[in-house]
Amino acid sequence: MQYVLFDLETELIQGSLDLERHVPAITIGATLTGEGDLRLWYERDADGQATGALLTPESAQGLVRYLEELTAAGYTVVTWNGAGFDFLVLAHASGLRDACIQLAWEHVDMMFWLHCQKGFSVSLANAARAVGSGKTEGVDGAQAARLWASGHYDEVLAYVAQDVRATAVVYEQAVQSRRLRWVNTRGRLSSAEGTLVSVRRAYKLPLPDTSWMSRTPWTREKFVGWMLP
Repeated sequence: MQYVLFDLETELIQGSLDLERHVPAITIGATLTGEGDLRLWYERDADGQATGALLTPESAQGLVRYLEELTAAGYTVVTWNGAGFDFLVLAHASGLRDACIQLAWEHVDMMFWLHCQKGFSVSLANAARAVGSGKTEGVDGAQAARLWASGHYDEVLAYVAQDVRATAVVYEQAVQSRRLRWVNTRGRLSSAEGTLVSVRRAYKLPLPDTSWMSRTPWTREKFVGWMLP
């Protein structure tokens, strides 16, 4: 399968995440192709070592162009919550808003697809657990940001690399079985049946029945509103 996984880590966020008020800066970007080409996008010194600096606009633009090149070559860009987070952050960091919106609409965001199918979202950790491809234990995005801020660069680079590897297994299993699985809050396997489609096509799917939910579900615009005219 010709695909490229895309993921970002950001600076430490103070308080709750509110992308309408503050878009965090990027510390690391990660891409992984189906052929196993792993690339980590971060600022380096003359010796190739991580400096801990935030990703520059030039580096962010390089990441956008790389994704565009692979898309033009027939690759499918794949994320977990890329429509609602990663591409928004990349658009802000690179200044290439239109390019990021185009990439976001045409890529496969597995979490957004699931939300459109079921009306709710699940974590990458629970999806990875369902297919036996775990994220780094004991580390999440907030912890990674704290580790990066304190100079533990190698630990964070390893965490980001494992994240895209875990996501790749989730994606391949979902494509092959036409079923996206996850471990639910009761510790049991759940799944959504169907073929993964682009954000553009997922956005147009019929609304699911959410009458059973105790809380009002997020609208699809919660994720893609920044991409709409």
